Amino acid sequence: MSPTKPTIVVFSGAFHPASCMDLLLGKLEQAGFPAEAYSLRTVGNPDAVVNDDSQYMRSVIIPHLDEDKDVIFIMHSFAGFAGSAAMSNLSRKSRESRGEKGGIIGVVYLSAFVPSEGVSALDMLGGNWAPWHEEDTGLITPKDPFETFYKDWDEDLAAEMVKTLKGHSVKSMKSVASAIGWKEKDYDGRRAYIRCLEDNALPLVAQDAFVGNSGVDWLVKSLPTSHSPFLSRPDETSKIIQQLADEFQSVN
Repeated sequence: MSPTKPTIVVFSGAFHPASCMDLLLGKLEQAGFPAEAYSLRTVGNPDAVVNDDSQYMRSVIIPHLDEDKDVIFIMHSFAGFAGSAAMSNLSRKSRESRGEKGGIIGVVYLSAFVPSEGVSALDMLGGNWAPWHEEDTGLITPKDPFETFYKDWDEDLAAEMVKTLKGHSVKSMKSVASAIGWKEKDYDGRRAYIRCLEDNALPLVAQDAFVGNSGVDWLVKSLPTSHSPFLSRPDETSKIIQQLADEFQSVN
């Protein structure tokens, strides 16, 4: 009997519905991984802040852990903010020390923000919105979603995806993560960053700075894609995640 594969929980980033991950989920499920995706509470809600996302993430993940499952937690883009708090003290080793079952065995930042204590997304952008941001009625929206998110994907498919996007909470961009879980020693050998080499939303120089300035070791992978490899290269994205799953499971 083959060993049970870890459950993969994915959170999409700003503006996007969970359905943007459907192609990737399909590839992971074909490979035998239970996989599910969720959107952030800060999408389309001008009153939501990072902590709302973090609490929601934990409400999704902890029931899996209580069923003694191993979980790989994947965060795309802005989801890295809330995810960094959500993962705190949920590693398998941490939970075992408290007599609890299950645990997160790996965390994956997919072209995602890696926040530090007391720093907001707007702070990390230098205090100014990115050139492709527009602010209106408590929400920010992308000026040119195709060029920003999908420039290496089919234009007709991208046009359909653009119709599903919503504004993102300005308050969330100005709020901070309540904890920085990626620093926890229990995630040594279990934290990964997937770089998107042609990313117009989160430029490669920023991605590399997140990893290089973190002060901890990462498993680093790269994809020759824009900001949304789960759409333009779902096969390759799935294969990298499968490789990371093997690496996470090999850690003592």
